[in-house]
Amino acid sequence: MKKQITVISIVLVMAMVMTGCSWEDVKSKFVGKDSASGTSISLDEIDTEECVTLGTYKGVEVDCTVSDDEIQSQIDTLLNNNPNVKKIKKGTCKKGQSVNIDYVGKMNGKKFDGGSEEGRTITLGSSGFIDGFDDGVIGMKVGEKKDLKLKFPSDYQPNPDLAGKDAVFTVTVNHIEKSEAAKFDDAFVKKNTNYKTVAEYKTKTKESLANSKKESAGSTAMETVEKNSKFVSVPEELKQSCSNQLDAYYHYMATSYNYTDFKTFLTQMNMTEDAYKKTLAEGAETLAKSQLLTAAIAAKENLSVTDDEVKKQISDAVAASASSGGEKMDENALREQFKSIYGDSITLEEYYKINLLNEKVINLLKENAKIKE
Repeated sequence: MKKQITVISIVLVMAMVMTGCSWEDVKSKFVGKDSASGTSISLDEIDTEECVTLGTYKGVEVDCTVSDDEIQSQIDTLLNNNPNVKKIKKGTCKKGQSVNIDYVGKMNGKKFDGGSEEGRTITLGSSGFIDGFDDGVIGMKVGEKKDLKLKFPSDYQPNPDLAGKDAVFTVTVNHIEKSEAAKFDDAFVKKNTNYKTVAEYKTKTKESLANSKKESAGSTAMETVEKNSKFVSVPEELKQSCSNQLDAYYHYMATSYNYTDFKTFLTQMNMTEDAYKKTLAEGAETLAKSQLLTAAIAAKENLSVTDDEVKKQISDAVAASASSGGEKMDENALREQFKSIYGDSITLEEYYKINLLNEKVINLLKENAKIKE
């Protein structure tokens, strides 16, 4: 029913790749045919001492204190996510208002999949529904029922079977919704959290934020180490390998949101092909530097990843496919799915090897960090 699917930003996709998202988080989708491919280069082939001059990486101070502003930010988010919503039972729908509706979509007198819903709240003018839907609801009165004769766009990506077809949506306006800022008091806390009072919420939130900072102390320390290190050179082969990985993953994301044409995907993100190429190059260099830094620290500390550790990761990923509620698969199926996402840009073994080495280095930095509380 949506005119277009909201896509996650390229920056977030990049973050997923750089942090090595676990396989169980990856859905079974197929990468676009026009994505880049290429054999990856192993970090073992690179002399990191020639590429990186390390700054101090042991004993890095990590500030795990929690400010009043950080607590207030959590409170503000909680308030924004739980406003007081008043249901207005009289009035006329206007652009910009939030309205609660029921709608039933039919083609040739018959309902079609995904075309009906009850109790849906939309904001008129920005609902994301197909052209004409919002305009048809604007001007309706609460309690009114109306047929909207509309046509799906010819390039309707969420469901190509509906593209260009006529449909009738029978819409009923249940009520108009008006949101007001809630008051942060004991009653609000008790209703919307697991705590009973404002004081308890603030205390527990401060503890939670502090613990979260301590838990991620290794990653925070790594950011400091990277700032204090000097990258003498970044091998072009490594940057190209990282570029291929990112490009393959972006194409995978496009198809996972039902975009069969990558250019259309970029258009929906308000990104030109030139801007994409620039983003890809910047992301590849960032990812390459991150991997070089990890490898450099690992070399200094004699940290390595064994074949048995990689094999265990692959075995665990196969087991996780069942425990996560997905269809259980064997190792061959896992490899096929991985290849469908990354193509030849990186091997499954190298993928896990990089992630495991990164994990070991992050743990080392965490264990040696100076925690400021």
